[in-house]
Amino acid sequence: MKRILFFVLITSSLTKIQAQCNPPQTITICDMTIIDGDSNGTPDGIINLYDEYNAVSGGPPISLAITGTWFDPNFSFALDETTGDLYLWDLSNASRTTTDYQFIINNASCGSGPAVTLNLILGPFSGDALPIINADDVNIEICDAGSTPINGCILMPDIDLFQALESVPSPHLNGTWVYNGSSPNFVSLVGSNLTVTIPYQQGPPLVDEETFEFTYTVIGMPPCNMPLAQTTVNVSIVRQVFSGFAQNKRICETDILNGNYDADIDLTDDQFLLLEDIEGVWSTDLFGEITSPVDSEINIRNIYQQIVAGNPKFGCREVDFTYSVDQRSGVCGDASSTISFKIYEYIRPFNQQTTTPFEFCEDAVSMPASVNLYDQLEFTTENGVLFDYNRSSCTDWNFISGPSDLGLVSNTSGDPCTPSLGYSSLGTVNLLNADPGIYVFEYVVHPEYNCYPDLFEVLNYNPNICAPSIDLSGFCNEERAQVTLTIHPKNYAGEDTSGLQFCETDPTIANPLDLFTLLTTNGIDDPIYQGSFGTWVDLSTGSIVANPVTLPNVNGQQTFNYLYSTTTLNNCVDRASLSFTVYEEYQSGISNTIDVCNTNAAFNLFDRLGGSPNTTGTWSGPNGFTTTDHNAMFDPMSSDAGDYTYTVPDNVDGTGVLMCSGNSATMTVVLHQSPSAGSDGLYSVCRSDSQIDLVNYLSATADSGGTFVDLDTTNALSGSLLDVSRLTAETYRFQYEIQGHASCSLSTAIISIMVVEVAVPTAINQTFCANQGATVSDLQASNGIDFNWYDTATSTNPLPLGTVLIDGEDYYVSALDSDNCESERVQITVAILPLNHADCEPCFKDGISVNGDGENDDFDLCGLPTVFPNFELNIYNRFGSIVYKGNKNTPLFKGISNVALTIGEELPSGVYFYVFDPKDGVTDPMQGNFYLSR
Repeated sequence: MKRILFFVLITSSLTKIQAQCNPPQTITICDMTIIDGDSNGTPDGIINLYDEYNAVSGGPPISLAITGTWFDPNFSFALDETTGDLYLWDLSNASRTTTDYQFIINNASCGSGPAVTLNLILGPFSGDALPIINADDVNIEICDAGSTPINGCILMPDIDLFQALESVPSPHLNGTWVYNGSSPNFVSLVGSNLTVTIPYQQGPPLVDEETFEFTYTVIGMPPCNMPLAQTTVNVSIVRQVFSGFAQNKRICETDILNGNYDADIDLTDDQFLLLEDIEGVWSTDLFGEITSPVDSEINIRNIYQQIVAGNPKFGCREVDFTYSVDQRSGVCGDASSTISFKIYEYIRPFNQQTTTPFEFCEDAVSMPASVNLYDQLEFTTENGVLFDYNRSSCTDWNFISGPSDLGLVSNTSGDPCTPSLGYSSLGTVNLLNADPGIYVFEYVVHPEYNCYPDLFEVLNYNPNICAPSIDLSGFCNEERAQVTLTIHPKNYAGEDTSGLQFCETDPTIANPLDLFTLLTTNGIDDPIYQGSFGTWVDLSTGSIVANPVTLPNVNGQQTFNYLYSTTTLNNCVDRASLSFTVYEEYQSGISNTIDVCNTNAAFNLFDRLGGSPNTTGTWSGPNGFTTTDHNAMFDPMSSDAGDYTYTVPDNVDGTGVLMCSGNSATMTVVLHQSPSAGSDGLYSVCRSDSQIDLVNYLSATADSGGTFVDLDTTNALSGSLLDVSRLTAETYRFQYEIQGHASCSLSTAIISIMVVEVAVPTAINQTFCANQGATVSDLQASNGIDFNWYDTATSTNPLPLGTVLIDGEDYYVSALDSDNCESERVQITVAILPLNHADCEPCFKDGISVNGDGENDDFDLCGLPTVFPNFELNIYNRFGSIVYKGNKNTPLFKGISNVALTIGEELPSGVYFYVFDPKDGVTDPMQGNFYLSR
């Protein structure tokens, strides 16, 4: 039905469009250079494809307004699609086939094929040679900078021969270049890229030049293949002068001092300058070695002496000598080469100074916390000049041997002249707590120290190779020296020990007493020395005592003070003091454990102690509990459970700290919480709830773990679960009981349950029209505050209100009261009348007015999108052209097109045709027409 309607609507306009679906047409332009598109008397190579097609097709004329725009499927980038102008001079090649240059216009009326096709046969054009230069029959002159004097190198092309042709019009590129000659200096012609070599001739002629002739030919296709398109050009190539390969040299100062550079050297030797043209001259230098343009001899020793005379610590110095060759024509440029000599100051030797021994005693008071290894080095002095090396760059300290590296930071960056984090040439080491032993460290000064950064590059050239090799010779040597540090061991005397206190019965101080057993250690050093170099002194008398010692009987308390000293053959002394106090011993009740409920009355802990406790003691307990006497009141409502200790002080020091035999008894109080059944409560429940858990009706203060008692003997209670479906609409009582520890009483609460039953609703079978898109929200019922609808009699989840109703389906409704209790369910059946039923009003309007008054502004679809969510709506104008395509995701039709080419356009007033396709696989599409007014 849709196809028939479309055909009828578009018949009036289809004839004109289909008439343009013609076979391809061909035009031929053999000479594009004479085309004058704007007819102003000057050729421009521009044609218009609309005009050209209309001239050869013989059919109805085409234009942008009627047919559309031209498209170049080969993307030649010479077509202006807006105007149809084709710029022939921008086409790269001459035609070899009829379809090399094809242009088409696509139109939907012609299906998948083109509506218009135009083929262009373009004749060959070999270009115009550049004008003759100076009447020398030469079209272009270039410099042959790529001819290198080194044999065996790969030569680079000298010129792209298209440079010898005029750029407008540009020649076609699918032609062939041919060399017209046999010169031995011709190397190759690859495509349009020419490579030649112009040999060097010493002396006259002053210009090394040669002219080469080439012909460019472009072949066309019939009828543009005769005559051939050919252009001949002459190219003059001039050799670039060459000043030679400069071969730089590094020279270490030691090579000069050893006499290796006493004699003069000639800079023209190949080891310094290679393959140079002989017509060049030398420039004067700062040191007066070059005395004339033809003087090429210098003396490195003389240069060095001038350098050190001004600065003995010169670091490094670069000396340059330049050789220049002037160009012998105006085509190429001059050339120059600079030979560089770089002289490096060598690193002077250095060593560890020997005037003061670098020695310390372990842990000696006089030993510094840290020392700088650099301070131990002695450096070379020459003629009053000190050659020291104290920079962190290009130096390094290394740990060689010893018990540890003493925290020395070395340069680990990988680049000796880029210090890593924390490195310093000072070479700081830490002596605090250092182990005894001999430590060896090494200081390294790299040759770059005197010249950093050094970007000087030395390349060695060879007449038989192209690429030079990198020369790393000529650098000076590094220097290094070791520093030795000695830490002599001590005889460990232990650590100062004080504040020790003992009861006289403590086995630690049993007589006789070994004083070494009381000295503490740091846990790191060797055991305490106990040999002939150690001595104990009793500080109370100042006399030496023999160890072990016998302590006298004490009365109350007594303090003892001793000093232990050790020495070594290296006079490394160590000392440790020892101080301890001995107390007499004195005496106390029996510990007990009691259970207490938090609801019990307060009582005195002292009354619960076993035995015969003394009343002079005090109590301590949890969370800082203390007393000042023997009474300790325990209130179960506020006191903390735990251990309460009763202590009777006997012997204390001056600060009151217990020293000996303090008796104590512990009262452990186990505090039990009285359980809570919560408070009584009355609750309403729905009989439709079927089963409830009474636990959920306990108050927030109720404890778990209790039991429920059925006070009214309903026989509907099982544990805490109550089956309300077995009860009538009355109130029932249930008692919750919970028993805690035996020290506490039973706790109870009564839960009263009032059962509520809701009357069933009133509902009948209901009928709807399909175009309403009826949902559950449209169903009607009475005799209830609110209602729930279900798809089955046993479903647990009500249907969403937006659920679409189905023809012939059964639905179930229950009534809800104000407490949201639910009644039994009533069944109804729903009937959906078809779209064309006589009792249903039609959905589609016969007209819309898009005047913005808010009434009838769009093409309303009633409830159809709800019934048919996969629908498609197409609207056509009176010519059969589609102007609107709609579905559930598009806005309603408001008189505006939403299809390609006309999208967003306001449509004119008139009759429009619609096709509504439900797309449900069952319902047939619906069609009709309506009037659009503005």
